[in-house]
Amino acid sequence: MRRIIFTLSAMLVFSISLFSQDCTELFISEYLEGTGNNKGVEIYNPTPGIISLGDYYVARYSNGKNSYTDGGITQLEGFIQGFSTHLLVNGQTTSTETSPASDPELRAMAQQLDHDYPAPTYMNGNDAIALFKDTGGSGNVTDFVLVDLFGIVGGGMPSDGAGWAAFTNEWVYKNIWSNDSIIGRDSIYISNFIVPNGYYWLPWSSNHSLVRKPGVKHGVTLEQMPEIEFDVTMEWDTVPGGVDVWDSLNAHTCDCEVQTRVGRQSAGESLKLYPNPASGIVHVFMEGGMEEISLYDMAGRMVFQRTGLQGVATEEINLEPLGKGVYIIRIRTGEGNYMKKVIRR
Repeated sequence: MRRIIFTLSAMLVFSISLFSQDCTELFISEYLEGTGNNKGVEIYNPTPGIISLGDYYVARYSNGKNSYTDGGITQLEGFIQGFSTHLLVNGQTTSTETSPASDPELRAMAQQLDHDYPAPTYMNGNDAIALFKDTGGSGNVTDFVLVDLFGIVGGGMPSDGAGWAAFTNEWVYKNIWSNDSIIGRDSIYISNFIVPNGYYWLPWSSNHSLVRKPGVKHGVTLEQMPEIEFDVTMEWDTVPGGVDVWDSLNAHTCDCEVQTRVGRQSAGESLKLYPNPASGIVHVFMEGGMEEISLYDMAGRMVFQRTGLQGVATEEINLEPLGKGVYIIRIRTGEGNYMKKVIRR
């Protein structure tokens, strides 16, 4: 099944172990399943460093199908600070006869609005949501690595399912109505954690927002992906307060933050900036030298770049022409990329 689901290269399977270690990779921290199109996905950075989101994609596997073609895929934008979150929500601003607009209050909380249908944030409780990382950085799907998954991909949920349930091998029921009175009760025996539509035991993921448990320190990789059963309660809790309650968004409690802060060493950093904050010239020092220096705003737009530096250790950036706010300096070296926050005051 796994070969059919992702149709990725052998390199993906070879790379899986790199993305399953605790507190080293982004994962989904909240699954927002409200009424109408009040939908969203929150991503958490369990590391102390800044991560560029341009290499990450959220995909929706409609009804748990083995392809995201019908569900849509969205490339994330901007940067995510250490121990912080990035909120992607449904971006529909006007209502139609069949599809309501998302709540403007929810849209105002987001760091990114999703594109038009089909898109990942048009889920309705019975769709699997995947988080991919593009290891090649070119948008080629053969370079995508699964770093997290909510639900089951490839036959996990029928089209008439109402959401991922919390148990299996049980009876569920629905009331039989005549006008305004209940005249009987129908029942069905379920398996594989699937509750058919219309039965009144509410599944966990339909009109229920879920938050990742604090002890979860990494996402579900390809080798850990459930093939038959997805038990929501293993890693997720229901957001208290009911549907369309968003108090827990834009922050996440995770044991990674405590663990990392306790374990961090006091060794000097390779990349240094001074002064910071600054209103004019910022001096950049990179131990080992730099090949390229770039500056981005928090929406991910490049506002400055200098290439062909050939290993120089020091450079200057003039922040004076820029508006006040937070920016990200990105240094490319022969050994990799380094990023640090700088504040234009």
